[in-house]
Amino acid sequence: LVDADVVLLLARVSRRGGCAATERFLFFAFFFLSTMAVGLVRLGLGVALFFAVLAASGSVSFVHGKCSAIGVGKLASADGTVMVAHTDDAGNDASDLRLVRVPAKDHKPGATRPVYRPQDGYPRFVDGNRSPEYAPQQGQEPSTPIGFIDQVNHTYAYWDQEYGMMNEHQLSIGESTCGSRTVAYPIDDKDHDGKALFGIEELSKIALERCRTARCAIKTMGDLACEFGFFAEPERADGGEALVIGDKEELWVFHVMPSPDGAHAIWAAQKIPDDHVVMIANDFVIQEMDLNDSDNFLYSPNMVHIAADKGWIDTLDFEEHGHFNFFKTFGFEKRHAKHENPLLGLYSGRRMWRFYSLLNAEYSAASDPYIGYTPKTSSLYPSSLQPDQKVSLKQLFGIMGDHYEGTPFDLTKGIAAGPFGNPNRFEGHSAGEPSIKGGFERPISIYRGTFSFVCQSSSDVADGLGVGWYGQDQPSGSVWVPIFAAQTTLPQSYMWAKQSEFSLDSAWWAFNFVNNWMQLGYNKMLDDISAARSELQEEAFQVHQ
Repeated sequence: LVDADVVLLLARVSRRGGCAATERFLFFAFFFLSTMAVGLVRLGLGVALFFAVLAASGSVSFVHGKCSAIGVGKLASADGTVMVAHTDDAGNDASDLRLVRVPAKDHKPGATRPVYRPQDGYPRFVDGNRSPEYAPQQGQEPSTPIGFIDQVNHTYAYWDQEYGMMNEHQLSIGESTCGSRTVAYPIDDKDHDGKALFGIEELSKIALERCRTARCAIKTMGDLACEFGFFAEPERADGGEALVIGDKEELWVFHVMPSPDGAHAIWAAQKIPDDHVVMIANDFVIQEMDLNDSDNFLYSPNMVHIAADKGWIDTLDFEEHGHFNFFKTFGFEKRHAKHENPLLGLYSGRRMWRFYSLLNAEYSAASDPYIGYTPKTSSLYPSSLQPDQKVSLKQLFGIMGDHYEGTPFDLTKGIAAGPFGNPNRFEGHSAGEPSIKGGFERPISIYRGTFSFVCQSSSDVADGLGVGWYGQDQPSGSVWVPIFAAQTTLPQSYMWAKQSEFSLDSAWWAFNFVNNWMQLGYNKMLDDISAARSELQEEAFQVHQ
């Protein structure tokens, strides 16, 4: 029924003008728009957006881009759903854009599951046994696994991108790369004597293959990471990973990092209160842990031992009072630097401040946005927070498209915004090249956004009607369309794989086209684009209902 609804919507789109005419217009606009009047520019952008959203409704790469993850508990959401949101900001390099359906499968006794190290760009890996959509194409060779683990008897179907997104039982995952005190290397990296089998990409996929609940996902990923080893990026600033995990009832945060020997892992998880929201912005957010409260805190057996052995905690204080702060113990900080970089904590802290200040007036009035989020200052930030009012899906979309508008950090203001109030600030410095001190604000919606989503899970609907609202390119210029947990196919416009190759058949390229052309005169086009987005987003809501 879900797929039938998609087909019906495609038919309705064709009655409103059809994709062929839109494609012809896009082709014309792409080559000649720069010579037209401003009025026609606006028309071209509107039609491009129209094509992108309606064609999508009808039916990345391994580069870690410092993504954001958000969670909303079931008593904090306006409709009673558990919400998990993610903005994937890995667009500096060419990504594999595909959202892939991995089917449910039965497996023979003694079967093994291959584990891959996903590659930069397209394809992320090649394995027709994982999904027909990952089968070799145009002469591709199957990917070589870096290892194998025992397979279970049955694996669930799920939607897969760079990370696993949502499975057929409404279990959903949002990711954010974090700093840590340790780094490790994959087992196939012989130059660095790599010992670890799992990155967060494959861990998240296995969790969706094997679990119905967040607790199961945490235990499954944690056990595998501890046994076989975990790696993230090869630098401490990106050495760990965090996930927001939601099921039909509960919302959790999961943190994982390499063990100091690079062959195992340390992990912890915290249940977020049902009436709270949480944001992860590239730093661990679990702070004080009650290690005796297994209802709300889970952790690896080696966590305390390693921290004590390395001198990372005050052993006497821990033994006397039981105090254990995960972020202060394991979070990234240049602890021995002669001159502390004040910008370091603002990269994550400013986004956290913005998210919580939009939802809680008391926090907004009392917090200091000029103090960043680091292990030393973490007590000034909440691990999670109760919003003043319940958060709606539409409100969450607005937050994901935020550029600090209306604050002292408003990216649409100032000299760098230019004459047209452009909020995008491009990162151009490469390691080893001369640079000036300082940095632009890092907004929730950043120019290198590749895709974003909000997954909604609820025990009030059948599992197949759990929904992931999926948007392409930068969130501030996107429209999110419903993709259901039981849906098995997507329209071809959402199957274009290559960020490195332009296509008029791709919804992603249409959204990117709109966002790119807005650079020419952002505030002159914003009202028209916002009106078109609102209209189309409302239509997507109606389709979902």
